Amino acid sequence: MRITGGTLKGRRIKTCRDNSTRPLLSRLRKSLFDVIGERIKGLSFLDLYAGSGAVGIEALSRGARRAVFVEKGPLAARVIEENIASYELFSQVKIWRKNVLAFLPILLEGEKFDFIFIAPPYYKKMQNKTLDIIEEVEINKATIIVQYSPHENINFTRRNMGIVKQKEYGDTILAFLEGTVHCS
Repeated sequence: MRITGGTLKGRRIKTCRDNSTRPLLSRLRKSLFDVIGERIKGLSFLDLYAGSGAVGIEALSRGARRAVFVEKGPLAARVIEENIASYELFSQVKIWRKNVLAFLPILLEGEKFDFIFIAPPYYKKMQNKTLDIIEEVEINKATIIVQYSPHENINFTRRNMGIVKQKEYGDTILAFLEGTVHCS
């Protein structure tokens, strides 16, 4: 896999050698950032269920000010660290080796993000659980990108946020939600 745009365009991204992650293919990452466009410049990016960190690293390459990665898998977290080290991006990142569902409320109470990327393992209903947590915490005006399979039932009926775009690529869908979420 390679970075598809920005200052690191063409550089290789290490991935996990086991089946513990499902990296977002280069063409899908390119499509994701084609939708986001120049809005990423100078903003913050949260990569949940980060796997190899490819999406957050792509955000940095395309001008994001900082990226935060949350990944509980020890091998995947180590791969993220290796990727960050090889691109000398440590000053722009924070890597949390935590369970997303347990840690997300704490993280969102302490930090604000402009973009939140959600890409959990398919068929475990984790997209809905993650969106439920985000809905309960004030995140201000964030763009939330959810990756899922067309065979999954994701609940996008949310207070104060809604789908602005959805793109299907074979067995992967990217849904873009925008809006303001306030504490209940």
